[in-house]
Amino acid sequence: MRLAVLLLLAAGAARAWDPTDAASVDARIQALRAAWADKDPTAVANDKLRRARQALKPQWTSRASFHVDEGARKLYFGVGAAKLPGGALEALDLQDAAPSPQGATPVDWYLDEASATLYALTVEEKR
Repeated sequence: MRLAVLLLLAAGAARAWDPTDAASVDARIQALRAAWADKDPTAVANDKLRRARQALKPQWTSRASFHVDEGARKLYFGVGAAKLPGGALEALDLQDAAPSPQGATPVDWYLDEASATLYALTVEEKR
């Protein structure tokens, strides 16, 4: 029983990441790339929606932008939000999606079902 509880806690900890720590951001990007390696754009978009259904609202949703300095390397984060049309939450499943645009890398999403707002966090690296 103890082993099962420890495994559940370890699995939860493995999913957690910190957008203010460069190493954690790098690990997050690698994990997302691996998860999406064999998926088409529609499957990737649906995975992002699944990931957006987080139980707790991330702190980054209250910001417009922020950055993390790591020596000569800087990570610039942008937060975007889109209000979804009424009734869209019930049928929120994408049937056709375009690939993500080049440039900033998407790293996290949050769907605020109370306000029908979808938030996205992207990062861009500068040296």
